[in-house]
Amino acid sequence: MATDFGIHSQPDSASIHPFHQAGNNEREGVIEARIQQLGDQIQNLHSDSRLVWLSTGPHIYNADFDLSVKVEAVRWMLRIAKHMHNSAREVMLLRIQNSLYKLEKTLETAEWSSAT
Repeated sequence: MATDFGIHSQPDSASIHPFHQAGNNEREGVIEARIQQLGDQIQNLHSDSRLVWLSTGPHIYNADFDLSVKVEAVRWMLRIAKHMHNSAREVMLLRIQNSLYKLEKTLETAEWSSAT
C-alpha cells in the first residue's frame, strides 16, 4: 500500500498574520530574567512539607514545590505569549507581570519569615 503525500505550496494560502519573532522584545527579556531569578531563589528554599486536610482528604503540602509549579506556569504563559498577535500578547504580558509581582512578594515574605 503506497501513500502519496502531496505538497501544497499555493502562496495565497499563507497566513496574513506572521508569528512574533522570539527574543525581539526587550520587555520579554526582562520578564525571562525575572522568571529565571525566581526559579533560582526557589531552589535555595528548603521548607518542610506538612500535612493539610482538604475536602478530598489528607494532602502533603510543600511551599517550595507549590511556588516552583507556579513559576513554571508563568514560564509557559510567556512562551505562549511570544506567539500571539500584538494586542493579545500585550494583555498576556500584563498578566504575566502581575503574576511575577505576586510571586516575588510571596518569596520575599517566605525569605523574611525564615530569617527570623
